[in-house]
Amino acid sequence: MKKLLSLLCISAITLTLVGCGNSGSKSNNKNYVNLAKEVDVISMDTTYATDGMSLETISATTEGLETMDKDGNIVPALAKDYKVSDDGLTYTFTLRDAKWSNDTPVTANDFVYAWNTAIKNDACEYAYLFTKDGACIKNADEILDGKDMDLDVTAKDDHTLVVKLSKKCPYFLSLMTFPVFFPINEDFHKEQGDKYALTPDNLLACGPYTLTSWEKGKGLVLDKNEKYWDKDNVKVDGIKFNIVAEASTSALDFESGNTDYTKLNSTLVDKYKDSDEYASFLEGYLWYLQFNYNNKALQNVNVRKAIATVIDRKDLVENVLKDGSIAKGGFVPSDFTNGPDGKDYVETGKEYYNLQGKEALNEAKKYWDQAKKELGTSEISLRLLYEPSDPAKPTAEFIQSQLQQLDGLNLEMVSLEKESRIEKQKQHDFDIALTRWGPDYADPTTYLNLMYANNDYNYGKYNNPKYDALLKQAENAKSPQERWDLLHKAEELLMEDTPVAGLFQVGGASLVRKGVTGIEAHSSGVPYLYKNLTKESK
Repeated sequence: MKKLLSLLCISAITLTLVGCGNSGSKSNNKNYVNLAKEVDVISMDTTYATDGMSLETISATTEGLETMDKDGNIVPALAKDYKVSDDGLTYTFTLRDAKWSNDTPVTANDFVYAWNTAIKNDACEYAYLFTKDGACIKNADEILDGKDMDLDVTAKDDHTLVVKLSKKCPYFLSLMTFPVFFPINEDFHKEQGDKYALTPDNLLACGPYTLTSWEKGKGLVLDKNEKYWDKDNVKVDGIKFNIVAEASTSALDFESGNTDYTKLNSTLVDKYKDSDEYASFLEGYLWYLQFNYNNKALQNVNVRKAIATVIDRKDLVENVLKDGSIAKGGFVPSDFTNGPDGKDYVETGKEYYNLQGKEALNEAKKYWDQAKKELGTSEISLRLLYEPSDPAKPTAEFIQSQLQQLDGLNLEMVSLEKESRIEKQKQHDFDIALTRWGPDYADPTTYLNLMYANNDYNYGKYNNPKYDALLKQAENAKSPQERWDLLHKAEELLMEDTPVAGLFQVGGASLVRKGVTGIEAHSSGVPYLYKNLTKESK
């Protein structure tokens, strides 16, 4: 996969579609890369952002201690080096000389302040990444339990950050590339108050680019950051993101020469697949169904299994999506993490919900008939929550057609834009949600931990003490192989309960302008990094 991704180290893009085209004439004679995106940034606040578009835009303007190179290797960013204690519980980072865009230095305290701010922010859904479910930073679990204390993270001096862990964390450095662990300038943050990160003027940058324009729902402009410590290796004048919900619109703009990169939806793949500017790759995103246990009917496991079983995933990816996506019935994607034996996690586990056609329908009907008998009803009414953009819309329509095969199921389709869809899930105001997750770090727990009873993303309120216990045993495993085996057992139990059901892993069918390189696609963490963008001048 990485070999394929490196071929695609594709671009970013200067968008002269309607939204970004009005961003300012000063960019007209400069070398910008134009990138079409189907959804807008939700938040530029590292303590709040959770969606892929927000995370990749934040990562273009702010750096953490570590980052990733084009092949997914962890490499130094704001930390020029680090040391680990013999017991693996203390990391000491030495920061390089770096500045914020207001010319103030980036210091170790910026990390101490940012991390404590994040974990104490009730709106920070990634707060759990500081705990034993994530980076294992000392005191994190106690803070989330309500204790008034700080993380055991100290600024020994401006250039030395000391982080103490409660236990060894095999993926700790991988997490340091993730935005919730990025620094925040304390004075600026406090000065902005509630306005922080709402507009370009309410933000500081310490990464390759600065956010200079943001029209909600239309686009963003990022300019090269002249204060960036490694500015000499930033080869373009900036990036323009244009928000275009319809891939057909951005594809036409690509043809006109105004857009350098756009993803394609299923209806466009056949048209462009023979073009030498067509590219396809496998992303880490997993689309899945989440069932809400607040719904009485969905408390019945046979209802959940019937719905999960009847969907022909192979038909979905091959004949509806057609963008390189692959069918997935489980809850961990392929090709993003390997076990102690060097094999992909999915390769060494079981397959789930992989029946097709009549075989899937016959099995689903058995679950469905049993469910109606147990519930004492002939009809069940449910709502399917989804967003009206690709690939969610065609997937939801396909699911609707599949579920119509279950006699007595009345399905209401609820279409909401992504931000509203997420809010509905947070409020537990849904029956079935068509949603997705991208791996925050290269380990199966970035998915499996979502289903802990107390995890903020467990919107369906799944609660099985046996499942939680298996994950806890994996945390304390005596060997890497024992840990891996326990994670497989946990996923097996999860799929037996079916609070979630995988559908497909995203394929990235795209058009990439010749001469544009350096969009670095990653299967875990931030989806795309843009520091190394290049674009040949016309």
